[in-house]
Amino acid sequence: MFFEDIITLDAPHTKSMLKALLEERGVRVKKQWGQNFLIDQNLLQFIVKAAELNHNDVVLEIGTGTGSLTRLLAQNARHVFAVELDRRLFEIMEETLKNYNNVTTFNKDILKSKHHIHPKIVEAVSDYIQAAPSSENLTVKVVSNLPYYISTPVIIDLLQEVLPIKTMVLMLQRDTTDRMKAQPGTRNYGVLSIMTNLFADAKVLKKLPPDVFWPVPLVDSAIVKMTVNRHRYADRIRDYQDFQNVIHAIYVSRRKTLLNSLSSLCSGLGMKDESKEIRKDLVAILEHVGISPESRGEELDIEALINLSNGISEYLRSKKQSVSP
Repeated sequence: MFFEDIITLDAPHTKSMLKALLEERGVRVKKQWGQNFLIDQNLLQFIVKAAELNHNDVVLEIGTGTGSLTRLLAQNARHVFAVELDRRLFEIMEETLKNYNNVTTFNKDILKSKHHIHPKIVEAVSDYIQAAPSSENLTVKVVSNLPYYISTPVIIDLLQEVLPIKTMVLMLQRDTTDRMKAQPGTRNYGVLSIMTNLFADAKVLKKLPPDVFWPVPLVDSAIVKMTVNRHRYADRIRDYQDFQNVIHAIYVSRRKTLLNSLSSLCSGLGMKDESKEIRKDLVAILEHVGISPESRGEELDIEALINLSNGISEYLRSKKQSVSP
């Protein structure tokens, strides 16, 4: 075919090459899936360099597109697990990587649900690491141009995942990086800010204009590097599920006072019959940890949230014990 003589997937995936390739294959870019291809070859190299890959690194890449970044990752890491939802792009990506035997590909959605990374992908990465000799001490690095529409749940889920993730180098919408770095009491401060602070140190490495992508997105982007440290704060949380419940209660309606948010939490757990007494107990808990009942959860930093959730955990445990036969 004429185009096969011109278009080679071994060449850099530039704007002109991608336009010709997708036109020849009859592939339409899906804006609703956040398909914006990074066409700046220097930035692709920058991302790989920022990940500091070596032979002990197992890479998870989400949203591989045609495989231009995947190829560079495979050249520098021990193994790459590449995930692409779009079937037509997945087929192109497999062609791009046909000469690499250290890549495992998945034509799947990275999210099984909003709150869970696809278990088959987690299982495959875990099995690969467990099969290696313990002396090699393999770790996971996530390197990805994340589709912007799923970036927040994916980041939160990866931070909570069992995989031994050491580093994440991600290309994200600037709005997302702003929320990751937001401080308590500001408009952007929320669940993503809290989870990032709880599990990682995040640093914005480079801000990107829209024209480094094709098609050109309507937003600015940034490359962020997250160094994961799951034990810095999380080991101090008595019950992680209670911590999650407190965060959810606060941010499901962030303009509520803390007292009202926590009252709603208790009500949702079936504690309705003693609502007046429960509110008194909640006031006592808040005052004990030095938080005004009339303040709002968006004002609390990570230390205050941990202290509050530990107080709520102790209270819920005591309530369960009091009703036990």
